[in-house]
Amino acid sequence: MANALTLTVWFVVSCASAELLGYGLHRLLHSGLAGFLSRNHMKHHMVLYGPLQEQRSKQYRDATDDSISLGNIGIEWLIPAAVLIVCVLGLFHLFHVRLLYRLIYFATTLGWSCLMFSYLHDAQHIEGYWMERSRFLKGWFVSARNLHEIHHQVINDEGLMDRNFGIAFFFFDRLFGTLSAGEPRFNYDGYLVAQKRFRSTISGGAGEPQTLAARGKTPGD
Repeated sequence: MANALTLTVWFVVSCASAELLGYGLHRLLHSGLAGFLSRNHMKHHMVLYGPLQEQRSKQYRDATDDSISLGNIGIEWLIPAAVLIVCVLGLFHLFHVRLLYRLIYFATTLGWSCLMFSYLHDAQHIEGYWMERSRFLKGWFVSARNLHEIHHQVINDEGLMDRNFGIAFFFFDRLFGTLSAGEPRFNYDGYLVAQKRFRSTISGGAGEPQTLAARGKTPGD
């Protein structure tokens, strides 16, 4: 019984840890502090699924095409994740954590991260995905997808997207004050700042993001 409880605790803590680390890494990529890692992530946000573009397509538009990646997980995620893995390994060694618990932690953390921040994220950008027709998953999936779309559309005055960093669950957004549950008025001035900030990413991307003129808008509308 004690062993089963311990294993369950390690599993739950590993899931929570993966969600927190995913939230933190995602927030870092949108902070403007990560240099080329942020610019790489902005191909997804400014070229393929820009704030003024449709957020769903028949097939997922992969930002990792023609770039270093592990599957469809880009280098902007892989480098920080590798650093975190080394740090956690060091802590486990320092505190003499049993091998079994280490395996549970890394298997669960990596599995959760791939499921939530890769598979489910991509699913939210695909039209008519099976989860939105599922009797049991539809409510949760559509709600999470709506919050993620707000993440793509809310831009602050510095040209950064600073809301809704979770993908499927938004506990840490609530905890750290980054949750936006309603769709606010679009910040066109911030969008222009974002276009200037990430000009190199936009010009080198697979296509141009939709401009204000294309929507019949001007800054300040």
